Amino acid sequence: MKKLSIFLVFICISDVSANIENIINKGDNWVLESRSNRLSADSKVLYYMPSDAYHTYYAREFGDWNTFSIVDSRDIERLSKGDIIQIVESEYNEKVYKVKLLSGFNKGRIFYVITEDLLNYFKLSQEQIDE
Repeated sequence: MKKLSIFLVFICISDVSANIENIINKGDNWVLESRSNRLSADSKVLYYMPSDAYHTYYAREFGDWNTFSIVDSRDIERLSKGDIIQIVESEYNEKVYKVKLLSGFNKGRIFYVITEDLLNYFKLSQEQIDE
């Protein structure tokens, strides 16, 4: 019975990770739906460097902000509600995604977003859902 329980837990975990892979696909457009203003301190951000995004993810995960997350404010792109990004590829075992900004001041540039932020603050574009 114990082995069966452990087996079922592993199946559930693999199903959750498979669902995330199915949600985020290369070329998908995502729209920032969370309240955000590029002029405020609590705005949602994209990172210029993939290592900055990964270190921020790691700091959140382990709660060690002094060691892992040292990101210069000049190395982030603050977003406003309604900004659109396009998924280019995944990095760091799908913890961070390389994205192209499709709207805003730095339209067309490549940035990086933490997967957790993508799932929490962005929504798949309605055009993508209709297809």
